[in-house]
Amino acid sequence: MRIARTLPLPALLLVTAITACDKSKDQLRLLSHTDSARTDSIVAMKNDLLNEVMASTQFVNDLNSELAKLKSRQKARLSTKLTTESDMAAIKEERSAVTQHIRELVARLDSSEARVSSLRARAQRLAVHDSSLINQVAQYEKTIADLRQTVEQQKAEYETTIAKQNVQIATLTTQVDTVTKENVRLSGERTALADTVGQLTSEKNTAYYVIGTKDELVKQGVLVEEGHKRFFLIGGRTVAAARELDPAKFTKIDRTRDKVINFPAGDYTIFTRQNPAYASPFTSKDGKLSGGLRIDQPDRFWEPSRFLIIVRS
Repeated sequence: MRIARTLPLPALLLVTAITACDKSKDQLRLLSHTDSARTDSIVAMKNDLLNEVMASTQFVNDLNSELAKLKSRQKARLSTKLTTESDMAAIKEERSAVTQHIRELVARLDSSEARVSSLRARAQRLAVHDSSLINQVAQYEKTIADLRQTVEQQKAEYETTIAKQNVQIATLTTQVDTVTKENVRLSGERTALADTVGQLTSEKNTAYYVIGTKDELVKQGVLVEEGHKRFFLIGGRTVAAARELDPAKFTKIDRTRDKVINFPAGDYTIFTRQNPAYASPFTSKDGKLSGGLRIDQPDRFWEPSRFLIIVRS
């Protein structure tokens, strides 16, 4: 108030103008700072959107690759032949891996949608007058939506394939169980048959021989005396092989392997019906055999009987 009384009017007007000018400059600086901050935010928003779009481009490429793998896997079909347990385990492991890939793709889509929603909210706040930014965000949201639809379609198709494979695996498992049981049954039958064949073969190839004097063999029950004496009260009775021969009184051999029978010292004759023509005695004189007997043709020699009785003269 003291200045107003001392300064002339022109000077007072000048002071008033300078003061008003200073206030205008402060307002301009404030507006400039606000616009600059808003511009920086929009630039940052565009940079974030650009980075997201670039990342999404790589994501789209990865997604297409994964979808291509899924399609190629779906072309594989289970063999109509019986599948081993290891093959079934491989099929289950492959299905689990593909299902995990689908889950990862869906999770990445969820993350992308969340980031796009955040970008759209920021764009609406910072770029009310920038329609191109809003359009970019909307286009990106449409891209994510299309990708989700594709993944969901592929997921549904693959789940259908898995369901079919489950039915096939169940069928094959039933077949494998049936065949396994049948194999066990057949294996048991083969074992029993092999035992039977082995037993029959062993029995067929088993032969018996006994060596001794007539009296020794009669005493053992291998030979029996039949009929009357040839000269009333004197002379001996006819001797024949017992009707029921006890294998325990004989030596058991395998006629396919044991082709040599050794004799104790002395002269011997073959009492039973084996044909000596199919064997070679070590020594033969006047129809008497000594030393031993080599059987040259076992099948022909043992054909009349598998019991061989050799009597010492």
